[in-house]
Amino acid sequence: MFEPTFEPTKDPFEKAYNRGCMWGMAGGGVDQCPYRDEALAEWWVQGWEAGAAAWRDRREPATSRGV
Repeated sequence: MFEPTFEPTKDPFEKAYNRGCMWGMAGGGVDQCPYRDEALAEWWVQGWEAGAAAWRDRREPATSRGV
């Protein structure tokens, strides 16, 4: 029987994006980026933007979005 296993990413950019996305989805601020490396920070911010957008969509009532 095959059991899927979770394999964490080894790609540091994907990891930075995912961490930023999770932080944004939790409502955290963009000013709290943990990365000093400019490239990783940019990926983190892009992930944060996606997560923050999802967080805002989740908090807004459907009627205010025109749904």
